[in-house]
Amino acid sequence: MSKKSKSHRQTHVKEPHIVVQEAVTFAGKALASKSSDGGQLDVHKKIADAIEVSTSLLYKWREPPKGKGSGQPNPLDRVAKLIVATGDDRIVDWLAHKAGGHFLRDEAHSVAPELTRASNALIKEISMLITEVVSAVEDQEVTCEESQHLRDKWNLLRKRTESFIKACENGDFSKAKK
Repeated sequence: MSKKSKSHRQTHVKEPHIVVQEAVTFAGKALASKSSDGGQLDVHKKIADAIEVSTSLLYKWREPPKGKGSGQPNPLDRVAKLIVATGDDRIVDWLAHKAGGHFLRDEAHSVAPELTRASNALIKEISMLITEVVSAVEDQEVTCEESQHLRDKWNLLRKRTESFIKACENGDFSKAKK
């Protein structure tokens, strides 16, 4: 196996203005492909109109905050401050439901100190979940209790996988740390 080149470790959390920029760009490409009239500016205006703000404000949300650029605090910045101020993650849960998902708080779950042990444990948990899914569908029916059990197992596995990935991002399995 060839040796991997060293890469710059990055956090999985982007700056809010970057998230807004990417979302508007992505939506703009999707809208532009559906209509033949107008270009990116027209799409930008449609998005601004849909969320009832001026196009200039939408542009400012796409820029770094004051001090680094001419941007204004965007809705993501404000929601993050609201969560910190209230200490209530039901706000995030509501947003996740609106987006068709679930919010699951990361736990400070420690992963095994060795890469091989940690990855093997994660693979074992994934295979156990697959076994439980197979078991649940054997009778061609999944009950509410079985589905809740699978949801609980899945959420736990997501937390453990996130802990593993964070350890990787932190360089916890790097040879340089040993």
